[in-house]
Amino acid sequence: MKENRISLTEAAFTNLCKKGSFIIEDSYGRSDIPFTTQQIKSLIKGEILEIKSMDGMIINNLILQDIGFDKINEILKRSPVYSGLVDNYL
Repeated sequence: MKENRISLTEAAFTNLCKKGSFIIEDSYGRSDIPFTTQQIKSLIKGEILEIKSMDGMIINNLILQDIGFDKINEILKRSPVYSGLVDNYL
């Protein structure tokens, strides 16, 4: 089993919040992975989010870099998908 570690920068998190999904590239190609509100909450709390490939052979561990709660709120305010989380994710 292969493991990928992905650290989401401010720009990557902003893009994720705009689209509601994140592209993960692995040996099987590119996958556009949709994120639920609960998964976004987990990232914001500093938890590691584990996403497995379709066949379960690759584990992608995602974590959000420490960009600060004020910056997270600003990103969420502009998000067409997760704006309901503003000031309500802790």
